[in-house]
Parts: sequence; C-alpha cells; structure tokens
Amino acid sequence: MEIGLRGQYISYAGTQVNVGATESADITFRKLVLGIKLSHHWGSSVGLLPYSTQNYEFAVPYNLVGTTVQIANHYYQGHGSVNRAYWANSYEFFHHLSIGVDASYIFGQLNQNDIIQATANGATLVSTTNNTNLQNLYFTYGMQLYGRLGRNLNYSLGATYSMKAALLAASTKLVLNNDSVTLQNIQNDEGYLYLPQALGLGFALTDKQKYTFVADYRYQNWNGVAAQNKYPGQAYNIASSERGSIGFEISKKKTFYNTRVELSYLQTGLYYENSYLQINGKQIKDYGVTAGFGVNSLKSPLSYSVIFQYGVKGTTQNDLIRQNYADVTFVLNFGAIWYTKGKKFD
Repeated sequence: MEIGLRGQYISYAGTQVNVGATESADITFRKLVLGIKLSHHWGSSVGLLPYSTQNYEFAVPYNLVGTTVQIANHYYQGHGSVNRAYWANSYEFFHHLSIGVDASYIFGQLNQNDIIQATANGATLVSTTNNTNLQNLYFTYGMQLYGRLGRNLNYSLGATYSMKAALLAASTKLVLNNDSVTLQNIQNDEGYLYLPQALGLGFALTDKQKYTFVADYRYQNWNGVAAQNKYPGQAYNIASSERGSIGFEISKKKTFYNTRVELSYLQTGLYYENSYLQINGKQIKDYGVTAGFGVNSLKSPLSYSVIFQYGVKGTTQNDLIRQNYADVTFVLNFGAIWYTKGKKFD
C-alpha cells in the first residue's frame, strides 16, 4: 500500500500580475494505491488518484464598456477536483510479455464563482456560481516486453493506449443579488465532456541491477475532440498535447535468504511538455527537473521516498503569466506478504 502527499510553492510573473500578490502555496493528496500478486503471473492493483484539479482566485477591474472607468471589481474563484478510482490487472505470458488493462471510474465536481464587488468596500453586488459534476468509466490498455541483453543488461519496452471517452456532465447555475436573494437557479441539460485518445511509449535499460536509464513519451489527441467539446471564454484554444521525459536511477541492493532486496535508491530526471492549452496564440509549455531518494527499512515493512521538483510553466509573452514552481512529495509505502504462507513471488 502506498500513500503520497505533495506540497507546492508557486511564484507568478507577468504584466497582468499584481506585484502585491505574486506567490501561492498548498498541500494536496497525491495517491492511495494497493498492489498485490494474485498468482505467480497475475498482478492486480486498486487505488485513488487525482485526475484534474482547479484552485484559483484573481480579480480584475470591471469597467464601463468602451471606457477605462472602473465601476466595480470582478472577482473570480475556482476550486474542486476530478478523481480517478481504478482497478488494474496485468498477466504475464512466456516470462517476457505482460498485457494489462486499467478500468477507471472518473468522478468529481468543479465549482466556479463569478462575483461583482463594490470598489469602495468590496461588498458583493451580484454573484454567479456554476457547479459541474463529471462521471464515467475510462479504460487504458497496456503491454510490456522485457528480457535480458547479454549478461548484465535488462531491458523493458512498454506502450499504453486510451480510447476516447465521454464524461457525463451535469451542471447548475445559481445567481444571487447582494441580499443573497435568488435571481436565477438553473439546472442545465446533461451533456458530455470528451476525453481524447492517448498514446504512451516507454523504454528502460538496467545495468547490473543497479543503474537504470528510462525514457517516456505521451501524446493526447485533443484536436480530435475539439468539435465535440464546448469551451467557454475568449482568446484560447485546446490543442493536442505531448510530453517527454528521461530519467536515471542508482539502486543499492543486497541479497537476503536468496532474495534480492532494494535498500535505497537515488533518482533524477528531466521533462518537457506542450500542454493542451493555447492562449493568445501561445501553446503553454511546462518543463523542469526532478530528483528523489528512497529508503527501504529492513526491520519493518515500511519504505519512504522524497521527490523534489522544480519547473517553469507558461510565458510572460503575449500578456500571459509564467509560473515558477517547486514541489516536494512524500511517499510512504507499506509492504507485506498476505495469504501466501510465507511464499513470495519474485
């Protein structure tokens, strides 16, 4: 069983950023997963992961149309998350090939508040709250080929594929005046938000069970669902995204009672992404570096790992905002042998 928490710090830069509010920080849940071998060739895992989150607040002047005369303050707020509960299974064939399927249930709620405030005292004049509930099943299929190259090298090749999926979307709109009297309360017709086809490719090469080099690529065809999705707002588009990453690991292992046990490891990596957002003619990019270490306890079934990440997302060009972020993720793993009478499948 594995549990993860992440702390994040972000600094913002750009002409649209208030110099008095250029930083933010939060702590979020990252994962709760459980994996087990049901037989010598069959592995299974269940878990809960965040799929997408939003958490923002910002304000802009509300001017008379065609003028620079401010008559109110426009305050925007968004929060909520979409989560993924999954059950994944994989079966090994011929000791060199594994085929698996990940069946997920995606669910959650996203909330957006649009508030008009008086400039003198910040009192609410009128507020609009939009709530959207999303849910449906989502499937990912995977295949992994692995083996040895000579005496010391081990290799692994992997691929994943996700089909286009339709999330059922139920939304409401609530408008209140300054006395919290309801002006509008609308239950919108149910619709669908389409997730695109996605393809992932990966490669790993391990030398002497100690040094491992990995490379990974992922593509999402958002252009293929652009005509089916409705995107409110101005000056932005949704574009197909791609992400590439490379990494290196040094692992320290030792043999106990004919079993190879990992005592600790060090990892580092680089990543680069063209995101699915294109704003003011610029596709938002995200790139950075990661480093981490982990320790497995010999006196208990617990293991610990800490991952550091620093990245840059966005740009200050075309009146956009750049984020410089630093993350620290803590992962606690509890490993045990259940219902096997002491037998362990390697």
